[in-house]
Amino acid sequence: MQVRTKPARRGGRPRKFNEAEALRSMQRELWTTGLSGASLDGIARSAGLNRPSLAAAFGDKDAIYAKAAAQFVAMMDARMSEAIGIADLSTALTAAFGTVIDIYTTDGPDGCFVLCTAPAEAPSNPVCRNILFQSLDAIDAFFLRRLKLEQRRMTTSPTDLPLLAAQLGATVHSLALRARAGWSPKRLRNLAAGTIRLVIGQLEPLRR
Repeated sequence: MQVRTKPARRGGRPRKFNEAEALRSMQRELWTTGLSGASLDGIARSAGLNRPSLAAAFGDKDAIYAKAAAQFVAMMDARMSEAIGIADLSTALTAAFGTVIDIYTTDGPDGCFVLCTAPAEAPSNPVCRNILFQSLDAIDAFFLRRLKLEQRRMTTSPTDLPLLAAQLGATVHSLALRARAGWSPKRLRNLAAGTIRLVIGQLEPLRR
C-alpha cells in the first residue's frame, strides 16, 4: 500500500539530505538485494533516512525502484550517447560497448541495474514489467538510430536494420548477465567485439 504523505508546509525546514545521493544509495541496496528482498527499513537505512522521511521524499518501494531505474537509465544513455557519436561505426560500437562494460564492472560484478533486477520481478510486478519493457525497447532504438546514420553510405537501404539493432541490444543484455556472473572485462569485450564484427560484416557489402 502506498504511504500517503501530507503536502510540505511553506516555510518549513528544508530537507537536510541530498536526494540524488540518497537515491544512489538506495539504488545500491536494491541492486544487491533485489526489490522483493529489500525492506523499506533496509532501504531507509541505506540512505540514512527514517521511514517517514523516506516515504515523504520518495514514496513506496515501487516508486523508489522506478526512480532508481530512471536515474540509472539516464546515466547509461548520457554515457553511451557520447560514445556512439563517433563517425566510424565500428569504433563507435566498440566505444559504446566499452562504456557499458565499464559501468557493469567498475564497482564489482554488478551487471545492469535494470536488466539484472527487473526480470525476476516482472511476472508479478507491473511496475518492473513496464520498466523492463521500456528499457529493452530503448536499447534497441538506441542502436537503430546509429545504424540508420550509415544508410547514406550504402548503395541500398537494408530492411533488416531493426534486426541488427536488436542483435546489438541482445549483446548488451548478455553482457549484463555475464558481468553479474563474474566474467572479466576482457572476456566481455571479446564477446562485444564478435557481435560488432558480425554486424559490420552484414553491412559491408552494402557500402559504396
